[in-house]
Amino acid sequence: MLPSTTGRLIAGGTGLALSAFVDAPLKKWMPRNRTSSYAVGLMVAAAVYPVARQGQARLRHTVDVSIPTREWSAVAATFAVFVGALILPSRSARRLVAASWAIRPIFDLLHERGPDSRLPDSYPAICAGYDLGVAGLLTVETRNFV
Repeated sequence: MLPSTTGRLIAGGTGLALSAFVDAPLKKWMPRNRTSSYAVGLMVAAAVYPVARQGQARLRHTVDVSIPTREWSAVAATFAVFVGALILPSRSARRLVAASWAIRPIFDLLHERGPDSRLPDSYPAICAGYDLGVAGLLTVETRNFV
């Protein structure tokens, strides 16, 4: 059962709050690696959907696990963002990673989890809130740390 509009708003707000909660220790303990850490997080976030679908299909002993190419394409694109975060100047790297997190909610909200997914119905909304929170936190950062 899909969450209601109110449920999605609450889930999105939860994701937004979670982004601030995760960012605090990153800023404190890894300020010079914050952008690249978020680039790694972007790759992990992109892999969640295909891995969750694949894992459930294995539990059912399904032979044909057809993971859409767009999901693996998203993982490959986030790897390119990670490489960009490592080689670009710090300000450009931060902007690239922030922009990538900012457009990721489109994928989250339009994503069909499918019958084989182990993700809860509220996951895309929580993830979209988190994505926008991270994008905002990276955008307002004034230091030039990568």
